Amino acid sequence: MLPTTPLTKKQMGYLVLVASVAGAVGVLGVDLLGAGQFGGLGPAQWQALGGCGLLALFGASLTFIHEPRDVPVQPRLSFKDLPPFWRWLILGLFGLALLALAFELVVYLHYTISLLRFPFDYDQGEGFELYDTLLHAQWQWPYRDSQAFPFYTSIYPPFFHILTVPLVWLFGSQMWTGRLVGFAASLLASAAIGWGVWRASGNRIIALLAGLTFLASNYTFHIGPLFRQHMTMVMFETVGIVALAQVDGTPRPIRRHRALWLGLACLLAAGYTKQLALATVVAGFISLFVINPRRAVLLGALFAGIAGGIFLWINLATEGWWYVSIIRANINAFDQGQAVSFYRQWLELHGVIATLALARLVYEIYWTRLSGYAIWFALAFVNGALSGKFGAGESYFVTTTAAACVLAGIALAKVWERASIKQLTFRIGLLVIPLLFLFQTRLTWHMYTDGFYAPLAQFMGLTSERGYYDSQGYTQLGPRPTRADHEAGQRIADLARVADGPVFSEEAAFVLVAGKPVITNAFPQLVMYQAGLFDPRQEIAQIEAKGFGLVILRAQFYPPPVLQALGVNYQPLTDIWMNNFQYRILERRP
Repeated sequence: MLPTTPLTKKQMGYLVLVASVAGAVGVLGVDLLGAGQFGGLGPAQWQALGGCGLLALFGASLTFIHEPRDVPVQPRLSFKDLPPFWRWLILGLFGLALLALAFELVVYLHYTISLLRFPFDYDQGEGFELYDTLLHAQWQWPYRDSQAFPFYTSIYPPFFHILTVPLVWLFGSQMWTGRLVGFAASLLASAAIGWGVWRASGNRIIALLAGLTFLASNYTFHIGPLFRQHMTMVMFETVGIVALAQVDGTPRPIRRHRALWLGLACLLAAGYTKQLALATVVAGFISLFVINPRRAVLLGALFAGIAGGIFLWINLATEGWWYVSIIRANINAFDQGQAVSFYRQWLELHGVIATLALARLVYEIYWTRLSGYAIWFALAFVNGALSGKFGAGESYFVTTTAAACVLAGIALAKVWERASIKQLTFRIGLLVIPLLFLFQTRLTWHMYTDGFYAPLAQFMGLTSERGYYDSQGYTQLGPRPTRADHEAGQRIADLARVADGPVFSEEAAFVLVAGKPVITNAFPQLVMYQAGLFDPRQEIAQIEAKGFGLVILRAQFYPPPVLQALGVNYQPLTDIWMNNFQYRILERRP
């Protein structure tokens, strides 16, 4: 019988030891079961065994920990107890930190408005997300056999598109619909971060700054207002974890039950928004298991039954193409160097909150009770390794950023609380906290350098030929679409409109604006071809028959045989630049 009381650190340690041994046996078992097929342990297996060894050492360290004791409540100082000079100095620093973060929010709003007005793909693939939404609005699944005309499928779960469907019903095929949903999701995630910090610490000031720090992240800024499901996934993840953190921190049973079911519903929604949410789902159930193992196992079985039932239903409704598109097509080639570079970039940009979150994680592991936020941060950070997949990017660290903001906020709130025992430590603590927020904001600083931003940019010594500065360096995302970009997109759409027959386009927005059917989905075709799931012969046959009136290419993310067939049967018509990208427009060869 599983216990219904919280696990001790020693019990956690034994469980981690068992898990590490089971993992090592599993790694070795792969080699034993494939006897004669594998030439001993490969590099990946040795790395996995090394990871199991480190996990075992970590588990062993937990077995020596004594349970934390409640610390007696001591009298605390407040702002009113500070001398006037220190009070105004500290208030000024907090005000400066809030002003800097508020300015970044203004930049974010400006960027969002510029994208809401832009009717074409800003980030490649947005148009296909709109087309998925249109299919859902017509009660059709986008998970299909992409080897047959119109050679289309989707490789993402449906919930983000379903959320956007009402806007499409009301306003039609508009790119701003999904961008508005993504932007709203980023604001909700920020609010959930702030609320979670406040509930855990009672500190409203740090809660506000923590929530704004999430919005000030370069990654949130770049991805938030796109027609992408990622920010909506992060919103559901954040709300879910924050809700579960209230389950045993709320005295009233009815509120505990509401928090529990809200958290589980959000985790389910996150998983059916994007597959990457699996790590957060696991973190949520681990946090429940630590508090009440029996309840966690029972709820886990219920959750798995519901999630599995939905999966099987969609798979049956799509004749198996759901599984092929969502699971098999997302098992891509892995580049360890790419993952390391993304880890390095995230740590350089988020060094302050990353350090604070890591310090709080270690503190909770060895000196106090382990919170769901600490578990979430640990698993989200590890899950960032998936950024090494082909086609992955910085978005894989947005969840890590959200978790770090929560945990770092709690860490600073606890520092504030501990420092308020004595005048000297209180003064030092309240000086350091806003300075840390200012330093973190400077690490992720991004702004436009033209228009009414120009005086501040000149004062800060920030220049950019593109009219946009980003501490991350050169980024494809961030600059606002210009009037020239609007005109270039319309030129391409006009060419698609007058083309004879369907248009073979790497971006769907052009053909949607032109009123043409959407043909192909480039990136899913490429990864499915690499995985042996896409046979391009029918598509190549239609290309050789010159069945497309126009071809629009950007990154040329098509299988090599398809690109070769296009080169043989189509010739350049013109090149058009939009958003600093060259679009190659091809017409039929005579």
